[in-house]
Amino acid sequence: MTWALRFAACAFIALLVLAAGVAGLFYGAGALLAWPAGEPARADAVVVLGGDGGERYSRAAELLDGAWASRLLLIHADPEMVTKAVARFSRDSVWVENAPRNSWQEAVAVKARMQVNGWRHVLVVSDPPHMLRLRFTWSSVLRGSDLSYSLIATEPAWWSAWHWRDNQQSLEYVVSEWLKLAYYVLRYQFGLLGGMEPLDKERLIRLDLE
Repeated sequence: MTWALRFAACAFIALLVLAAGVAGLFYGAGALLAWPAGEPARADAVVVLGGDGGERYSRAAELLDGAWASRLLLIHADPEMVTKAVARFSRDSVWVENAPRNSWQEAVAVKARMQVNGWRHVLVVSDPPHMLRLRFTWSSVLRGSDLSYSLIATEPAWWSAWHWRDNQQSLEYVVSEWLKLAYYVLRYQFGLLGGMEPLDKERLIRLDLE
């Protein structure tokens, strides 16, 4: 075999490997987003991130019922969810946060609350395809502190890690998360696209319904 033929054969094999890799990444895009989710551990509080359609609160309630934590922190929860939480748990154990505008600010606000209240570990509840961006966000925000977190995924009916393309909601979620993750890395890791933005004046309260 001449040098030219050997080069062509190697190039063809390399292209096949590259194509297989790209196909694998595409097929596993949903599973890769969801893999950072873990099992619960004893914590000081359960955090329900904003944008909840009900699944996140339900999972958080299960965690509190299972005695994994004794406090519940709801971010941008609607009044009905807050009322439901207060009816189910002690009013002194339910907190509401309305300041953050995105997932990064949620982590920043919760870190501040952990430091103020002496909380060391929290369980962060969100949807499966949100997990990878949360891993990047919370690891970055808590880096250098003695605070820790665990990511707990919901189990929504619309989600399948390996068949995410078969459902319109999961398809849109996966595409959106990869775009948002790229944006977060550029903005918060490298300081591009605007860099850090200030958190609105903190509006974290413990519910007082008297």
